[in-house]
Amino acid sequence: MYGKVARIYDLLYTGTGIKDYPAESEELHGLIQEASPGARTLLDVACGTGAHLGFLRRWYAVEGADVSPEMLEVARTRLSDVPLHLADMRTLDLGKTFDAVTCLFSAIGHVTDAVEMRDAIRRMAAHVAPGGVLIVDGWIRPEEWRDDYRRGPDVATDEHSMVVRLTFSHRTGSITEMEMHHLVRDSNGIDHFVEHHRLALVPTADYVSAFEAAGLSARVVPFMLSRDKIIGVKPR
Repeated sequence: MYGKVARIYDLLYTGTGIKDYPAESEELHGLIQEASPGARTLLDVACGTGAHLGFLRRWYAVEGADVSPEMLEVARTRLSDVPLHLADMRTLDLGKTFDAVTCLFSAIGHVTDAVEMRDAIRRMAAHVAPGGVLIVDGWIRPEEWRDDYRRGPDVATDEHSMVVRLTFSHRTGSITEMEMHHLVRDSNGIDHFVEHHRLALVPTADYVSAFEAAGLSARVVPFMLSRDKIIGVKPR
């Protein structure tokens, strides 16, 4: 997952304005401190290239975990002194707890089996210290999904590369099938590759239920593109 795109992921998402990591990190810090005042340690699950961690380390002792070796390789160039773990959120077991655990930008949607989604929430919750907080960004609300969604071209450039992406998505039952075509031009020429992603359309109530089953109180905060943040606090 995110194998070939890892090298141009940051350029694609920041260069097109899809992601504003400084602003998102400030907002996240506010939510964490509201839910767990004085939180000082943080684990970002599905940390990707570590872009959020690069800003969150201003306030927290941070660690990251991701299932993609390629994304972690990029993260290590940015965060050479930060512990980064190759791990699947469904079986996550780092043997420690944190004041805050996050799983951002709808990464939970890649867990397409309902039982495994609950397993992932349970494993993340197990890494939350008493009085700590778990924040998970859900995928698009099922009732907000539009079939045959087309996006693009998304275009981003820097001094080394140009990236163009076209996306076509459709729904099969409760699964969104996303086909992303990338053109990357750099000093080596032009490369074309396609990535396919499957994300589950999960009612927000099901995420809340999974949080509560994992022993967390939960509340919901709407955020970008018809998605919800679920914020859970572990009792002291």
